[in-house]
Amino acid sequence: MTDSYESEALLGQYLDFHYRSTDPDYLPHHSLPEGVVNYPRRCAEVLLKNAINYGHALDLGCAVGGSSFHLATRFEEVVGIDFSHAFIHAARHLAETGHFRHSETTYTLPSEARKCRPTFQWGDACNLPEDLGTFDAILMANLLCRLPDPARCLSGLRRHTRSGSLLFITTPCSWDEAYTPREKWLHPTLEALHAHLDPWCENLDTFDMPFVLRDHPRRAQFTIAQASLWRVG
Repeated sequence: MTDSYESEALLGQYLDFHYRSTDPDYLPHHSLPEGVVNYPRRCAEVLLKNAINYGHALDLGCAVGGSSFHLATRFEEVVGIDFSHAFIHAARHLAETGHFRHSETTYTLPSEARKCRPTFQWGDACNLPEDLGTFDAILMANLLCRLPDPARCLSGLRRHTRSGSLLFITTPCSWDEAYTPREKWLHPTLEALHAHLDPWCENLDTFDMPFVLRDHPRRAQFTIAQASLWRVG
């Protein structure tokens, strides 16, 4: 498993992605349409609009917490889990103080998120603790194709859901042996998700979600993630 998610460069990239993508200087040389910015918030909004119960939510692969804070504007309790210690440190600092300074930039929570206090913890999505509890909503944004054993992760989610729980999974389907052994790839991804989830979930919707992740002010990655929404039976 690569340790690239502990680098200072990637931490800054994800802080920008979660908290500055609507700023004019995110990509100062080219304007971005609303439909590709605020990706963490847009992911959270899918669950906010479709959940039946608003008790507990899990943001699995939460990175630096943008979706977690937005989920916490309505869910009573939100837990964010990520494998990167650097990401979790930043998210915890934001939850405790409302801001986080990295390099020359200070990141500040939106006003509506400053009253929210998600819990952030380090964890392995393929080996979640049995006592983690059950959730009314689980978000996995751009996590699936960065796991060493994505099928194990999906099967493990079953014990952390109950009837009516929502799963929202987005993935760019960018399978890479640096993260996932080839024999563990879920490919074609949507067909594989159906094979793993259909026995205990109903697929409510499948659609595309574009986003832009900035490398530096003059270069960015444009990606169209595959998004699927599931309800536990």
